[in-house]
Amino acid sequence: MKIRRVLAADCDPAEYIAGANRAFGHWGDEARFAWAFRGGELLFLDDVAASGINYRTLHDGRQVAIITGSWTLPEARGMGAFTRLVEATHEIAKERNAITISFGRKDNVSCRRVEATGAQIHPTFYCRSAFAAQSMMSLDPDPSLFPTAFRYTADEWRAQFIDRPHAKIECVGEPGEWAAIMERGADVSSARVLAISNETALPLVSDGPVFWFTTKRPTLPCEITDGFLGTFPPTDISDWQIQNGDRM
Repeated sequence: MKIRRVLAADCDPAEYIAGANRAFGHWGDEARFAWAFRGGELLFLDDVAASGINYRTLHDGRQVAIITGSWTLPEARGMGAFTRLVEATHEIAKERNAITISFGRKDNVSCRRVEATGAQIHPTFYCRSAFAAQSMMSLDPDPSLFPTAFRYTADEWRAQFIDRPHAKIECVGEPGEWAAIMERGADVSSARVLAISNETALPLVSDGPVFWFTTKRPTLPCEITDGFLGTFPPTDISDWQIQNGDRM
């Protein structure tokens, strides 16, 4: 099997989308493709698998290469395609002296495959709870309110957190106290926390089911699904602050 590397800007989106929608059931459309891979690269393994690479810069100047939207067609699973794509990403990241990072659920086979390539596996947590929030205000989304490990320009931050395709995004909070970027689904009673200024404010963000992501084990009562953040080469992430909306 041969890997083909192409800039996302030079790729026919339909080539990636067709496979992603077969592999995931429903991944998305050209609008999501344009958002997910802006400025990134794609790797295709014959016609059976693909994976994206998005680049970010940490505040200390180091670069990271984020493994994004990897898929393998059902008939090709178990043949090592994902491992090949991860190993290729490691090699490409070395060109920029970048750290490869990946996100996923701990119980997914991808976690074992990422670890087998030599990556360090750090625990993360996907959380769900229901809160009875009090009144809050709509705020202007200000990047300076939301801590993150990544260095964004104002336009890059807005593209990452606000201008998401097919999403209803709002910034809420109490001025001078806390702020949160929320994404509403088709069911307006549920919400995803894309960014929050202080996790202690989580019970205030929405009235009803709330979903959030954290790299620190939550102290609030909630349902937890264990996740992972892989780093290659193995890297200390103790000072990284990763918002839900940072993930690709």
